[in-house]
Amino acid sequence: MLKLAARERDPYWIDLLPGVRLKVRPITVAAIIAARQAAAEAMKMPADDSIFIGSAAFTRSIARWGILEWEGVGDAAGSPVEPTPENVDALLEHWQAFDAADRLYVAPALIGIDEKNASSLSPNGTSAGAKPIARRARKAARSVRT
Repeated sequence: MLKLAARERDPYWIDLLPGVRLKVRPITVAAIIAARQAAAEAMKMPADDSIFIGSAAFTRSIARWGILEWEGVGDAAGSPVEPTPENVDALLEHWQAFDAADRLYVAPALIGIDEKNASSLSPNGTSAGAKPIARRARKAARSVRT
């Protein structure tokens, strides 16, 4: 069942990397549509890896739109910088930052982790959520001969 409860609309902080935090706004339908358009434009360029270029353009578009503030990001001299679109792109040029932004900010919005609209996972353990179907043994099994 799709639950139509009001979603959180307030910006929140993400710990991107050790010493780097981002204050981001929740991703909206409009941001996803704009990011799809950016990905489509990027994929028009003739390249063998256009799907990867499109995927990167999608994440960059969402990050440019969504990052409001940050801590722990500076220029080459170590002076703090503002999260302008150019600086966001420079941050995402670092593979670890790009991967973390994609994994912690973009992906949860796409797969609906926060919605909890699907079946929940079983409790810890591979069979913790399973019900026994076999009857109990009448007597204990004999030990193996040595």
